[in-house]
Amino acid sequence: MGVDSQEPVLRPRVHRYLMPDVQLGYVELGGDVYLTYRIPDDRHVIHAPLSGVAEVTLGPEQYSLARNRAVVFGPAARPSMRVNAGCRMLVLQIRQAALEVMLSKRVKDGIVATPLQFERLMDFRGHAGSWFRGWLFMVQELDTPGSLLEDPRHARRSELLIMDTLLDVQPHNYARALDERFEATAGQAWADPRWATFPRYLREAVEIIERNPEEDHKTKTLAARVSISPRMLQIAFKDYLGTTPGRFHRDVRLERVREALLEASAGSVTVDRIARSFGFNHYGYFGGVYREKYGESPRIALRTSPEPTSIPHQRSGTADRDDERTRRR
Repeated sequence: MGVDSQEPVLRPRVHRYLMPDVQLGYVELGGDVYLTYRIPDDRHVIHAPLSGVAEVTLGPEQYSLARNRAVVFGPAARPSMRVNAGCRMLVLQIRQAALEVMLSKRVKDGIVATPLQFERLMDFRGHAGSWFRGWLFMVQELDTPGSLLEDPRHARRSELLIMDTLLDVQPHNYARALDERFEATAGQAWADPRWATFPRYLREAVEIIERNPEEDHKTKTLAARVSISPRMLQIAFKDYLGTTPGRFHRDVRLERVREALLEASAGSVTVDRIARSFGFNHYGYFGGVYREKYGESPRIALRTSPEPTSIPHQRSGTADRDDERTRRR
């Protein structure tokens, strides 16, 4: 919105990668600069200096950012920032709708009644430091020819991980609800604190189901893949997870279907099509077990999912460098 600098000539460097829900950016302004700007209406934006110092102001709030501190702005915020000549900044933009869809999967009843709001200051000296290193790794990988992240499937998994773990490391107005949800689901394999003590073959069986829930994982074939007898596998599922391999597989499928329903928009896909993509070939059976687990028709989840926005979906690796746009392959 405005830039003020005593430098005779500014040579800013801007580098960004656009993904479906996340934009990774790098900014170096090239001098001592004071600027004012506006956060987009549908984004959460994080500024994290790699070097130098930035002084950020938003209304009465003031923050001094350096290597181990970042700031999180919500949609439509109008901050100002003063940076020194040595300041190099990473900028992460995340679609608000995508974060809230992910949040809805992790809170009780899947309801996000009020907008998600993060605590403003982020400190990288705790768990957020691990999250930041994951963000930095993505930036480095996307700038490396031949990176696995050039494959849109792997890029999508990475951006989902960045969004999901952000909800864990940065305080926000739903943090308590997430803690309560974790306690309520602690019997599930992925959330069980005993996971590291599970028998090797049980962990492998769970991971096989989680990776490809749409496949027909019968107990006999699953046991053969993890080199154990069907009976031993059944005992392990019952002793550690309180269920059978078949029921566990069914519940994983149901969770994936619900996630897909919440992410889809009504009219763009049918419930039956999503259910079949995860191995539910009999709609009557699927509808019954879905209502039993979630207490509602699957059509409700599809009908109440957020409408798509006009955010451009571009392949990972699209970059802007010094006002020149090039497509990386």
